[in-house]
Amino acid sequence: MYLSELVNIKKVDGQLQSLLVGFAPIKSKDGIIGGIMTGALIRDDLLEKLATDTRAHLIAFNQEKTLIASTLPITRSNFRWILPPQNSRPQRVSIAGGEYFAKSLVLSGLEDSSLTIVLLDSVMPVEDAKQTLWRHLSIFFLLAGAIATLVGFKIAQAIASPIEAITKIAQKATQEANFTVQAPVTTGDEVGLLAISLNSLIGMVAKHTKELENARDNLEKRVEDRTKELSQKHEQLLQTHHQLRQALQNLRDTQSQLIQAEKMSSLGQMVAGVAHEINNPLGFISGNIKYLNTYVEDLINLYQLYQQEYPIQTTAIQNINEEIDFEFITKDLTKILSSMKIGTERISQIVLSLRNFSRLDEAELKRVNIHEGIDSTLLIINHKIKEGIKLVKEYETLPPVECYPAQLNQVFMNIIGNAIDALNAQKKPGLKQIIIETKLEPPHAEQLHRAFVWVRIRDNGPGISPEVKAKMFDPFFTTKPIGQGTGLGLSICYQIIEKHHGRIEVTSEVGKGTEFAIALPVSQSPTDHIPD
Repeated sequence: MYLSELVNIKKVDGQLQSLLVGFAPIKSKDGIIGGIMTGALIRDDLLEKLATDTRAHLIAFNQEKTLIASTLPITRSNFRWILPPQNSRPQRVSIAGGEYFAKSLVLSGLEDSSLTIVLLDSVMPVEDAKQTLWRHLSIFFLLAGAIATLVGFKIAQAIASPIEAITKIAQKATQEANFTVQAPVTTGDEVGLLAISLNSLIGMVAKHTKELENARDNLEKRVEDRTKELSQKHEQLLQTHHQLRQALQNLRDTQSQLIQAEKMSSLGQMVAGVAHEINNPLGFISGNIKYLNTYVEDLINLYQLYQQEYPIQTTAIQNINEEIDFEFITKDLTKILSSMKIGTERISQIVLSLRNFSRLDEAELKRVNIHEGIDSTLLIINHKIKEGIKLVKEYETLPPVECYPAQLNQVFMNIIGNAIDALNAQKKPGLKQIIIETKLEPPHAEQLHRAFVWVRIRDNGPGISPEVKAKMFDPFFTTKPIGQGTGLGLSICYQIIEKHHGRIEVTSEVGKGTEFAIALPVSQSPTDHIPD
């Protein structure tokens, strides 16, 4: 039987039913004598029979795209579905809760009718096959990976073990500087060649290292010798430099001493000359005052006797007597002569002080009265003492001191002169005073060669700062304006006191004053030592 046509028979429940019609010819010897025609209504049972031997499902649609039969449990009411285009590749669709591959087939019928059969083949077998394929592939890849890992491990172990041994040898040679080690040569491949090259390199490094060590030892020896030589030369240069500095300092000290000594010598010569020039007329005056006093007394006695013998005076004598006031002259003349005597005695004292200060005839040690030297110095610098400065002397009874008198007078003049300058420059109102104190230590010493004389010169001036105090005995250091000080005075004083085996100390507080304390041994014996 041959499928021939689709014939619309009737409407059932408001829709057309499709009829599948087939026919077969009846033939005889004479040809076709007739035919048989059969038809079947397209329903679900027909489609189920057609799909019995397959896993596919069939769905039939009429020309209105209305579902008329299906092997799937589909609700037909209001079922709408976009049919796959005819002659297209199978498409994956979702229908009735399942996934299928869909393929459309259109059958034409009478009266422009058509029937669309959609073949649905489940995708489950394909998915199962795909899952099975992926599972097999996964197992294959896992096995392949494990085999590759195992093989790679074996290969890496075979390659890495010799390389690791070579690496350890290289580290031992580099880190421990052990160049006696050798890498084992176990293979003849590249690893063995690497071991041979490393052994050769270690040997070369060992050789060069030995050469470097020898060169370093030689260099260290040369550097040590050169350093020692340079150190010796440096010490020699330092000694030479120190000697030159000491010589220069000694030269400066000697120069300053010579300058000061020349100044003091010039001053002493001038003072001695002045004293000599004054002393000559002074001797003439003081010697004649005695005779003048006698002559005046004789004349006065004669005048008094004349008055007694001739009480009646002539008019001319009486007029002259009243004019000159002879009685006043006789009284005042005695006073004048007395004043002249006192003045000449004062001049004699000044001349003696000048001679004591200069002491040009005393270049050697001599025992002198310290108080005379201080008083002579005060007389020389008395012109510097302004009004308002009080000078206080607190002298103890002292034994003669063995010293260089002119040099000690120079010390006293410098220190007292500085005290006067400080007080004259002080603008603070109030009493200004200089106290000069002498003392024997120990007091009433039985052995004078072990006794010491202290001379303290103290003022209540502005004081000295610690910075200035630290430098005050340095040569050429001065705080006075340019032209008023050379900076040599206290430095020379310090040297003079040291020459006398003595000590000079300075105590000062800013705003309260300064004290210079000078300790001198009474006797200049080699064992003298100033006690602390």
